[in-house]
Amino acid sequence: MGRALAAALGLMILGSPENLRAHPAHAQPVNYPFVVGFERFYSGDDNLEYLAEGGLVLLNELNCIACHAAPESLKNRLTGRPATKLDGVGSRLAPVDLELFIRNPRFVKQDTAMPSLFAGPDRDLDEVEALKHFLVSLKAEPELLKESGDIDAGRRLYHRIGCVACHAPEIGYRPEDLPEGIEIELTGLPSVPMNLADKYDATALARFLLDPHATRPSGRMPSFKLTEQEAADLAAYLKAGPKPELPPELAAQIEADAAFTLDPAKAEAGRKLFASKNCVACHQPAPAGITERPKQAKPLSELNADPAARNGCLSEKPVGGGVPAFFLDEVQRKAIEAALARLDQFTPLERDGRIDWTMTTLNCYACHDRGGKGAPETAREPYFAVNDVGALAIGRWGNIPPPLDKVGRKLTDAWFDRILFGHGGDGEVRQYMEARMPIFREDDVRPLIAEIKEADARVPPIEIDVSGLPRHQRAPYGRDLMGIKGVGCVNCHGLKGQRALGAPVIDLTNTVFRIQPAYFKELLLDPVNTQPGTMMPPLFTGRKKADQEVEQIWTYLKEI
Repeated sequence: MGRALAAALGLMILGSPENLRAHPAHAQPVNYPFVVGFERFYSGDDNLEYLAEGGLVLLNELNCIACHAAPESLKNRLTGRPATKLDGVGSRLAPVDLELFIRNPRFVKQDTAMPSLFAGPDRDLDEVEALKHFLVSLKAEPELLKESGDIDAGRRLYHRIGCVACHAPEIGYRPEDLPEGIEIELTGLPSVPMNLADKYDATALARFLLDPHATRPSGRMPSFKLTEQEAADLAAYLKAGPKPELPPELAAQIEADAAFTLDPAKAEAGRKLFASKNCVACHQPAPAGITERPKQAKPLSELNADPAARNGCLSEKPVGGGVPAFFLDEVQRKAIEAALARLDQFTPLERDGRIDWTMTTLNCYACHDRGGKGAPETAREPYFAVNDVGALAIGRWGNIPPPLDKVGRKLTDAWFDRILFGHGGDGEVRQYMEARMPIFREDDVRPLIAEIKEADARVPPIEIDVSGLPRHQRAPYGRDLMGIKGVGCVNCHGLKGQRALGAPVIDLTNTVFRIQPAYFKELLLDPVNTQPGTMMPPLFTGRKKADQEVEQIWTYLKEI
């Protein structure tokens, strides 16, 4: 259990919801760099061997390897997390917000993973000013929205399509179709911060929501296949919270509403500083005009892991001299030190370890369970909505994204491409479920597909004849079997636009394109063991020609 749960419990004791800022963009941030894969699965109570694994997550997600090269044995998992692309940032953020970010990113985002280069005692505000002018000069005006946003529509959408799997819900908001008697609980697991929504104007925020990968190449924020209207509505809602204020210690120094005039000389000086301060190490691809290569510091293997001699990036206070200040908390320092002390003990990950690593860093576990790890916490389940209340009759299968056990032998290659990357059309088949399967970057997820397919291969494989040629596989037999006089598939499953007779489950129209034939047979012959927790009954148990009948159903689905 992650340490944020304990913090949340303390918050529940110390303050009632009425005293909290309700809007999710203003959820109380933690006071250290927020890394969701570390927060959920590691804590200060863990033994050092396990905590060291969390230290590797931090080394990757804080992008330490951008400056400190990883040893060969760890290069397959310490691939880093690229920072925001800065092309066009001068059109997305106001000059005052850029200045705050440069001075100390924590002024803008208390839980940011971005370090400060100007928090030390030797900070040079002239350099801050120059960098601000350089970033303001990076213009790329976003295309104006055709639609205006509606706050209430955005609030409803935010609490229906899965945003709350990662981000905080609005305290006090009750989904409209939540059955009576179900109480809303405060979430205990950590939420991914999003208070940067304050800093973007509505157009820039909507454009980001439409295509997060355009400016966030790390892939940690996927695309939810929003329409322009939906993006406008969400942007309107996210910007509807309390207006941000300057930190008290800066209010006397910075005029937030002062007019800004770009100084080309300062912008050029800032461009040179961007390279010399090694900002280019994290911000890749580099902004236009930056040709210098990132500078490398000591490799990870040469860093001091002694807690008694903390210095450099692990220092408890900013040291200046160009050393980034991350403002780590004690648990994070302890985890990183444990990892550094054991670098020579880590070996390249085996296949299952690589799957878990990718699902942890991309936060797939926020929605999905695999191998008993992950899935939405109970307090977030009410925010996974349905558009057909009949789906609630099948329990968690009706509104919660499915577990990913055996998915590698379940889905076809073409359907993986649809559901993960949007190739060939929309891959959603649970039309009664409002939660959306988002679109990810292929570079991040394509290797995961290959690993999962290999891991989930069935030994020995199930044999199924899908040729449809022998007489006993004729499609009419399959049609009769699916009907109410057969095994009754149509009682639960829709087909070709025809609704199911009972509670809705997956429509079978695309089955032969979506499901591998062997898995189809495995599921129908033994649903309980193939898909634990399923409500699908073992319809073929005791049937003498079960193998042939399953193949007849497949042939029918293929020919309709």
